[in-house]
Amino acid sequence: MDGEKIMDVQYLNLLQDTSKKRLLYLVEYISPIFSKDELPKVLEEIEGKSSKSKKGLVELGKNSGTNADLSKLSLDQLKLMYQVFISKEINDKTAIKWRLYQFLKYSRFIDVKKIQVNMVGDIKQGVDLVVETLEKKTIFFTCVDILELKNYKNALTEVIKFVKEQKIKPDRVIVAANKTYRNIPLDQPFKLDKEEITPELWVELIDDSCPFNGVDMLVVENTELNLAGFNFTNMEDILDYIYQNSEGGQVSIVKQPGFFSEYKSDESERQLIWKGIMLKKNI
Repeated sequence: MDGEKIMDVQYLNLLQDTSKKRLLYLVEYISPIFSKDELPKVLEEIEGKSSKSKKGLVELGKNSGTNADLSKLSLDQLKLMYQVFISKEINDKTAIKWRLYQFLKYSRFIDVKKIQVNMVGDIKQGVDLVVETLEKKTIFFTCVDILELKNYKNALTEVIKFVKEQKIKPDRVIVAANKTYRNIPLDQPFKLDKEEITPELWVELIDDSCPFNGVDMLVVENTELNLAGFNFTNMEDILDYIYQNSEGGQVSIVKQPGFFSEYKSDESERQLIWKGIMLKKNI
């Protein structure tokens, strides 16, 4: 890849082709696929529209077997989906929230049993996602764009308010951000319902040593998994996704460089980027 690195995903305004056909083609490669009950909630928030749908904590993913029909999206909606989930050029609180939601659906970072999304629609809300784990633990996620000391303290204040209002006590509180300053006192616990809890941090990190780019097609051989590189920022994430969505065993991941680029070469060679044995618990 040195010296011949394929151009990564472009911002929307740099694309030559922003037709509905082209954007729909790309958006259909967003993984995990949004279900019929998830997509309206995602659009409601990233469009910044108020609706009459249920507010507060809403459990999503129960109809995960029914995929949303992306062809019904308008051109403006497809553009937003591209900017939030593909180019990731939008990095506000709402974008972080829904990219984190996508990550939690497949990551082995947490053994998720249920995800509830806070649909209050208030940019100042302290708790964006409430996760129940298989170990019967409750985790609060609060999202910010750039984590600074001031909005870190404000976020924790909103978490305290949320606990008092909802009568839900978390076992863990995780602050999710696109970027963070180094002066955040994460080692300092804060008082929550007469008990002290130490916050944790989750940051959208891009691994510069990652062996694939966002515009690469990632093919998992001997499976039906053909994945767009823009869904993942490191090898650990894609391995987690394959673990959750395959039978395991012998796994080989091959990339086709620049597959999603507007400047791709018709003769790009497939390259093996990972090979190993994936043992699953049920094997």
